[in-house]
Amino acid sequence: MQTFPIYLLEFADVVVCCPEDRRDIDHSTFWETTASRLVAEHYKIPQRLLFNLPYCQRRARVVGNRVFYGEKPDAKLLRLIRKALGNGKLVFVHDDHERRLRYDVAEFRKLVDRFVIRRTP
Repeated sequence: MQTFPIYLLEFADVVVCCPEDRRDIDHSTFWETTASRLVAEHYKIPQRLLFNLPYCQRRARVVGNRVFYGEKPDAKLLRLIRKALGNGKLVFVHDDHERRLRYDVAEFRKLVDRFVIRRTP
C-alpha cells in the first residue's frame, strides 16, 4: 500500500506538496528537504530558520485511499488534494499526530512578521 507525506502550503492558493516519487519518508525529512524550501522561498525567510518547525504548516499522510489529517476536514480541501494527487477515492481520516503545533505556528508567524515586507495600498 502506498504511503507518503503531504504538506498543504497556504500561499496565494493552497499548494499540495508531496514527494515527487511519492515515496514513504517521514514528515521531518520531507519538511527539511522540500517543503521548508518552498515556504522559505515564498515568504523570503531563510530556510535554516524553518528547519525545526515541521508542524507550522498543515500536513497529512496519504495511506492508500486515506488522508490522515489532524485539522478540521473540509470538502473543498479534499477536492483539491484529490485533484493534485489524481485520486478521486481519497477520504479524510482524523489523526491527531498530523495536527499543527501551536508553538511551531507561533514561531512561524514571528518569522513572517520579521521577514515579510508589508505593502500598503
